[in-house]
Order: sequence, then structure tokens, then C-alpha cells
Amino acid sequence: MKNFLKNHGLWVLFAAAVIAVALAVMSTLSSTSAPLTNVVNTLASPLRSAYTAIATWFNDKQNYYRDTTALEEENAALRRRIAEMEEAVRQAEADSAENKRLRELLNLREQRRDITSDMEAAYITEHNVSNWESSLTLNKGTAHGVEVGDCVIDETGALVGVISASGTNWSTVLTLVDTDTSLGARVFRTGDLGVAQGEFSLMGQDRLRLDYLPADCQLLGGDLVVTAGVGEYYPAGLVIGSVEEVQVDDSGAASYAILVPAVDFDALAEVFVIKSFDIVP
Repeated sequence: MKNFLKNHGLWVLFAAAVIAVALAVMSTLSSTSAPLTNVVNTLASPLRSAYTAIATWFNDKQNYYRDTTALEEENAALRRRIAEMEEAVRQAEADSAENKRLRELLNLREQRRDITSDMEAAYITEHNVSNWESSLTLNKGTAHGVEVGDCVIDETGALVGVISASGTNWSTVLTLVDTDTSLGARVFRTGDLGVAQGEFSLMGQDRLRLDYLPADCQLLGGDLVVTAGVGEYYPAGLVIGSVEEVQVDDSGAASYAILVPAVDFDALAEVFVIKSFDIVP
């Protein structure tokens, strides 16, 4: 018996499998359906289930992809719209700033009849500040009619300085507080005349002195100081700055004032070079 199973065990298992299948088929054929139809449906049922599951999975994935693609396209369109709106806002702000600058410049020209329309707008490319110098480098030069000695103002008409050097497409401005700066000045309230000039000890503080004041001058803190119009560099009436304090010199015989420039040199980005001006009554 043991040898029989050893030699014929596989055939026994095969026969048992055949019998089991036959019993299953007989059980199926005993139903009310037609035998052939029943067999076909029995065999096809697992395939139908698998197909339905696969089709459902595929449709779900297809719907998910379609929805995701539509959402991505919508988000991309919204991002483009937001970018366009942001660009429009930036352009509007730039236009507003430019219009303001032009209005202020136009108003300056209307108010200052002695300044002709021959002014050159220039951008500051470098701020040069050291213990020995306070200057600005501009992006305009001799190719634009900018020459040494030309007066430089900001958009409000306040004095910045004077051109000290000029090349083809660049120029250097010595600011009011530079030690080489010296110009006739007038106290607007009292009419007192003096000389505004830079000083080493004050340059680092963005201050300058008003010297050679009359002995009987009565300056007050906050008094406005303007150009006197003496010489050929500066038109009269340009705002230099205001009196910060009045001091007595070392001899005790004369007084001088410390001036705060009207211009914030560190904040300057654009200036205007007065290439010519006329004295108009």
C-alpha cells in the first residue's frame, strides 16, 4: 500500500481533483438554467467581476486626473491674473510717482522765473562720503550738456551742490557739506548775508556753517537760509537749509550758525542739473 501511494500518489490526487470538478459541474447542471448557459455564466462571472473592478478603478483615476488637470489650469490662470494685477499696481504706482515728480518740477519752473527750462534730470549712481569729501556721481555728463560749475537741485528746488567734474556720460557733484563748498547765503527772515561753507568737523554730521554774519544779526533756530545769488554758479533764492543753532567763534567777537541742509543726501536718487539760468526781474 505504501509503495502504491508512492508510485501512484500524483495520479490519485489528479483523480480526486477531477472528481471534485465533476461534482461541482453536476451541482451546477442541476439548477434550473440551461446547462451550457449555466457553465458559461459560471466561468464568466469572476471575469465580469474583475472587469467591473478594473473599469471602475480606471474611471476613478481618469476622473481624478481630469479634475486635477482642470484645477491646475485654473490655478495657473489665477496666478497669471494675480501677476498681471500686481504688475498693473506697480505700474500705477510708478506712474503716480513720475507724475508727482513732473508736477513738482513744473511747479518749480513756474515759481522760479530766473531758472530756464534748460535742466537735465540725472540719476545718482554713487554716494561718495569720506573724511575728506562728500560728493555724488551722476549718470549724465558732457554728452548731455552737463558742465563743471553747473548748479544741482532736487525735485523740490533745494540746493544739492555744484558740478565739480564731468565726463562723457558721468559727472561729480560736490554737496553743500563738502569742505570745498562756499557760497553766498541770505537769511530769509532777516535778510542778513553771510557765507555758507563746509567744514571738516561738521561734514560727517551732514552740517555746514554760515559765517561772516553781521554783528547785530538776530538769528533764530529754524530760520530759513537761501542762496544770495552772488556769483555765476547759483541762482538766488534756492533753499540751502535752516539754522540749527547759533554759536560764537573762539575770539568771541563774531557769531556763526550751524545749518541743516534741506536735502537728505543719503535718500537722494534723482537730481536736476541747472545748465543755464537767467536773472528775470
